[in-house]
Amino acid sequence: MIDGASLPYFIGLAPLLLLIEPGIELLLGRKRGQRLYKRTRHRGIEYLESLSWQDFEHVCAGYFSRQGYHVELKGLGGADGGMDLVLRRQGKKYLVQCKHWKGRVGVGVVREMYGVMHAEHFHGVFVVGLSGFTKEAWNWIKGKPIRLMDGRSLVS
Repeated sequence: MIDGASLPYFIGLAPLLLLIEPGIELLLGRKRGQRLYKRTRHRGIEYLESLSWQDFEHVCAGYFSRQGYHVELKGLGGADGGMDLVLRRQGKKYLVQCKHWKGRVGVGVVREMYGVMHAEHFHGVFVVGLSGFTKEAWNWIKGKPIRLMDGRSLVS
C-alpha cells in the first residue's frame, strides 16, 4: 500500500514505466514470434492453418527475423492501416501485410499495399497469404518491388 509520503516517488516513476513498457512488449513479441515460427517449421502447414490471425502475424515476424530483418509488429491491436509488420535491414524499410485467409489473396489487396508502400515511403512490400494468391495478383506485381509468399514458404 502506498502512503502519502511515497506518492510523489511513484508519480515520478510513471513516465519511466511508460518508456520501458514498449521495449518489454517488443522483446516478448519477438520471442513469441521466434518460438511460434520454430514450432510451425516443425509441425507444418496444418499447424499454421490452425493458428489465429494474431499468431500467424507472429509466425511471419519470426520468419523475417530469421532472415536478418529487424521486425516491428504493428497490426496486433486491430486496424493497422495496412501495416502488420515493418522490416528494417541495411538502411531500407519494408512493409509486410499478413493474410491468414482460407481463400487466395486477390489483386485488390496487393494494389492497396503498393499504395501504402508509396504513401509511407517503403522500399518494398511483402504480402504473406496463407492460402496463396490469385493469378491476377501474380500478374500485377511484375516489375514492382512486391514479393508474394504463401504459407508453405513459411514452413519450407
